[in-house]
Amino acid sequence: MNAAQFLDRLIDHEKTAGYDYDLEAFRRFLDLFGKPHQSLRNVIHIAGTKGKGSIAALLHSCLGACGYRVGLFTSPHLCSVHERIRINNRSITEPELYAYLQKIAPFIGEKQRARTYFEVLTTVAFLYFLKARTDLVILETGLGGRIDCTNVVTPIITVITRIGYDHQHLLGSTLPAIAQEKAGIIKSRVPLVLTRQRPSAARVLERAARARNVRVIYSDTVHSVRPIEVTARGTRVKVKGAFGDFSLRMPMIGRHHAENLSLALAVLSELRATGFTITRQALRQGIAQTCLRGRFDIVSTKPRIIFDCAHNLDSYAALDATIKDMHINNFTLVFGTSDQKDFRYCERHIMPRAREILLVQADHPRAVAPARLAARARRQNRNVIIAGTMKNALEYVRAHSSRDRTVIITGSFYLWQPQWCEAHG
Repeated sequence: MNAAQFLDRLIDHEKTAGYDYDLEAFRRFLDLFGKPHQSLRNVIHIAGTKGKGSIAALLHSCLGACGYRVGLFTSPHLCSVHERIRINNRSITEPELYAYLQKIAPFIGEKQRARTYFEVLTTVAFLYFLKARTDLVILETGLGGRIDCTNVVTPIITVITRIGYDHQHLLGSTLPAIAQEKAGIIKSRVPLVLTRQRPSAARVLERAARARNVRVIYSDTVHSVRPIEVTARGTRVKVKGAFGDFSLRMPMIGRHHAENLSLALAVLSELRATGFTITRQALRQGIAQTCLRGRFDIVSTKPRIIFDCAHNLDSYAALDATIKDMHINNFTLVFGTSDQKDFRYCERHIMPRAREILLVQADHPRAVAPARLAARARRQNRNVIIAGTMKNALEYVRAHSSRDRTVIITGSFYLWQPQWCEAHG
């Protein structure tokens, strides 16, 4: 049995319905291993609906370029579970991960002990980073914030990205309700870095910050980051603020990454003010070296195939804007989604522009059968094909795509294909 097979035996709320984390039980579990969460140095805790992965990747790369030993814990994964736990862009190895799982295994599943895939991986990350003596840890919440099992740490900075509609069946049906869950990571007197939010979400976050005597730093008061050009090579931006005035090309494609960079730079500015050595030259290097797969990711050039993990309103809007900025007018859309995901934006704004739509079912227990999507898709586009599987869809596009046509695959992380893990566009 390998590490992935061991983990697959556990309750996985990324794939099965549920949201019943018990932070007090998880803390008791961590007590068995010496309270590693209390000994981690310089944790930066990130929550939000959109942009968490981008901001975490930018911080990880920039702080590494500054010479620090930086742990990174993110989810979900695309290629391997090992990529969720990284130090300076090196994933935990299979022997390392398996050894930690064997150490934890006797305590998994008992009453008042860790039970889930995410709790166990979070424990491994804490122990791994502690043993490696990381200088900083970038910690991304899995779901929500308030009772997410990452929320046992005491960070030096908290970050809340743009809040939008996602996981409403678990977090609440309104933006204030969702924001209340995200606000659960705000800690007393720990600085909070925010992007500008929709008014109803902003009120909740600001009220929570005042109640905990927290200084709020809006990223746009620290830096202006303006997108200039979006191409297949990345996004050129102009930066003006605490680190000076400069232009550079981010490897991530899409104008929305300017907002993510603004948040990351605000965090880095706050770190510099507390004594960390952060130079503009290192930041430029770190930004240029940031790797983030699965977001407008050109996974093939012949034919040109783009994978984007968009699966909620804001991420579909970002994808739509990028398609327009890239002047992609002739495209096939491969689409599949999971149950309880709202794809109305994609339905109304992206589907009508596609030359054809191929409907597929992701390799995920909650994936929606293509036949259930067909009627809605056909209201927007007459050329709808039920491909069924990603294998069928890819065979079709390779056989039928013309030189000038692009294939865009979106709707779920779980449409990602293993053969793309080595592709770099």
